[in-house]
Amino acid sequence: MTPLSKSLATDGFVKVPGFVDSNFVHNILNSINLAAQVRSSPFFRDLSLDQTESFLSDIWSSHFVRDFTASYIPSSLPSLMSSLMNCPSLILLQDTWFKRTTSCTTPIPWHHDQSIEGPFYSTWISLTDIPAASSLHFARGSHKSGLRYLPSSFFDTDSCVDELSAMESFYRSFHYSSSTDYTDHFCPVPSDIESNSDYDIVALPSAIGDLIIFNGLTLHSLPSSFTNSCGFVLRWVSAESVVSPYSKDAQIASDYLDVSLRSGEPITDDFFLRFNF
Repeated sequence: MTPLSKSLATDGFVKVPGFVDSNFVHNILNSINLAAQVRSSPFFRDLSLDQTESFLSDIWSSHFVRDFTASYIPSSLPSLMSSLMNCPSLILLQDTWFKRTTSCTTPIPWHHDQSIEGPFYSTWISLTDIPAASSLHFARGSHKSGLRYLPSSFFDTDSCVDELSAMESFYRSFHYSSSTDYTDHFCPVPSDIESNSDYDIVALPSAIGDLIIFNGLTLHSLPSSFTNSCGFVLRWVSAESVVSPYSKDAQIASDYLDVSLRSGEPITDDFFLRFNF
C-alpha cells in the first residue's frame, strides 16, 4: 500500500499538491465562466442565500455547455483513481463545479455523498488558492463509521418547505423522502460535530492545481467563503458500484440526460465514460 492509498484508506481524504498545471486550470476556469454565462444546463444553480450569485454551481457542464473544454479530465487522473480504488475498471459518474465570491455567506453543510452504494470517490481540483477558513473540511475517518448521514433538518417534520434555502432545496431534490424506510436507514449529522471531541475535524487548505481526493462516505463541508474561490470536481465509481435506492439521482439524471439508470443496479449506460486498466 502506497502512502497515498494508506492515507486515503485511514483518513478518508488525501491531498496531492500541484497535480494539474496552469494550462489545465486556465482552460477549466474559462469553461466554468462560460457555463456561468450561458446557463444552458438544467442543473445550474445560484445557491447563495440572497440569490446574489455569490455561490454558483453546475453539474455535467461538460455535456450541456457547448464549447466546454474537451480536456476536462487530467490525463493521469483515471489511472491514479483506478489504483487508489483498487478497481481495474472505473466510471466517471459526474463533473461539477463550485464558484464563490468573498461575499458568499452560504456554506455547504456537513454531509456525505450517498447516491451510490459501493466504491464512490470525489476528486476536487482547486482552481484558486483556498485558505483553511474557506476550504473543504473533513471528519477524519468518518467513512468507516458504518452510518449513513443526512442533514439534521431532514428529520424535522415541522420545518416549512417554503422557507428552505436554495442550498437545502437543491440538496433535498436529490436526497429527501418522508418515508419511514428512508429515515430509518439514515441518521442526522450531529449538530455539534465541529465541537464534539469524538470527531477529528480537519480543514484542508489548497493552492491552485492541488488535487483533493476523498471517499464519498467521509463527512465533509464547505464553510462560508471569505475569498474568491473555485473548485472543479470529478466523481468516480467502480464497475460494481450500484445506484442507491435511497437517492433520486437516478431518476433526475435519466430525465435530463436521457440515460438508463436503475436503482440497485450497476451503471452500464454508454453515456458514462469508462476507463479500463
